[in-house]
Amino acid sequence: MRLEKWFISNLDDSQRKIITQNIEDSLIVKGAAGSGKTNLAIHRARLAQGKGTYAIVIFTIALKRMVSYGMKALGLDHERIAYDWAWNHRGFDLTGDVYCELTGGAIDRDVLYLVNDNKVRKFKRTREKSSTSYGIDFGDWVAERFYCAFGRRTSWFDVVSEIGYLDVTNEERFVLIPSGTMYKQAESTIDYLIIDEAQDFNVSKYKENFLPKVGKSLSLFGDSAQQMNSQGSNIESIESALGYDTMSLNYNYRLPKSIAKVAQKISGANIDLMSNNRKDGGNSDYPNYPKPVVTEFSSEDQELEDIVNKIKMEDLDDVAILVPDEAAVIRVNEFLNKHEIQTQVHYRTGQVVPFRTINTLDFSNNDLPCILTYYAAKGSEFDNVFVPFANSANTASRNAFYVACTRASRQLFISYSGKKTSYLNDVNPKDIEMVDMTKQSQEATDW
Repeated sequence: MRLEKWFISNLDDSQRKIITQNIEDSLIVKGAAGSGKTNLAIHRARLAQGKGTYAIVIFTIALKRMVSYGMKALGLDHERIAYDWAWNHRGFDLTGDVYCELTGGAIDRDVLYLVNDNKVRKFKRTREKSSTSYGIDFGDWVAERFYCAFGRRTSWFDVVSEIGYLDVTNEERFVLIPSGTMYKQAESTIDYLIIDEAQDFNVSKYKENFLPKVGKSLSLFGDSAQQMNSQGSNIESIESALGYDTMSLNYNYRLPKSIAKVAQKISGANIDLMSNNRKDGGNSDYPNYPKPVVTEFSSEDQELEDIVNKIKMEDLDDVAILVPDEAAVIRVNEFLNKHEIQTQVHYRTGQVVPFRTINTLDFSNNDLPCILTYYAAKGSEFDNVFVPFANSANTASRNAFYVACTRASRQLFISYSGKKTSYLNDVNPKDIEMVDMTKQSQEATDW
């Protein structure tokens, strides 16, 4: 993912109108895929800087790194962001790996280190929790010695100092705590609260959780067509319940017209991604950009073999492979690794202990394909997007499939084996390139 391209620095009139709205006023912003909602949420936080406390809350954890990048680019505190679960249980997760210190082979319960690139923060246990104390938690199941030493969200620390270096290779003295997470408590009241992916939270959540914590204003950014949480509320319902002024983002910058005309049919809703399409100044239809390719294969392994071949033979970079669930992430990752393609992934190894979360996402590295669920891909964009397993057995919602297909900023490859997903039924055959690889597979077998 090209973060420098994803993050907007030059704003259009509709975007500029939104960020110049008084930060003291609550508002709702609606915009289709590729209109810049997440970027505008970050710019909205910039308006709050210096006027009071602010925070951005998102629904999915994978989006956190991208938002953090944008906040840092604007000179904001890039740790003032929380995804839904962390917001409810912790506060603001700090970025970095957590190490504890060994004394005589035993864990020193009173000292922790947070290592993030060349920055090392040292924490010391405090006997009494205060509003400025930091906590420690674990993202997954953790070995008993770490759990006994620190517990989950029961031990509190203060920052002692920043130190220049920590010799993490000295395993006799420093030990990495797998999935260890240092976090800062959220204030009981936050002056300016900004919510991205607003459609994935429901009206009750706004009334019972968010609004009681808002000191001055609440800003919401969302798109009903991208709602993936079945417990969420569409933007129109939120607008009606809260009574805030609503503004719209008018233009689409991500999707070339060649993909936009297909995506708006996939959505199954009355969505117009073409009229105000400004991708490459509006010159992004076929043949300037390729049509989406929809390919039928005889098996899922053949779908993956085709992806491997395209990545290698066409030397593709900035690639995403988007799949319906984490089991598919694991399968695709193993397949690509077997074919000597390194990847970036985010998935949990299982639901039964001992399990762990594998997170190797580094959106700044365009050479390694990202393998994500539809859900985790929200807010992202990639030049080349593969959506395999698009068959009738795929139980993902229409909105989720729409989200996956609208991540592509240049090429979109959809594939299936068996019966094609019904979400493609309304697509005009003239707008896609249909390829049947089942005949070629049969001919190869016969030969």
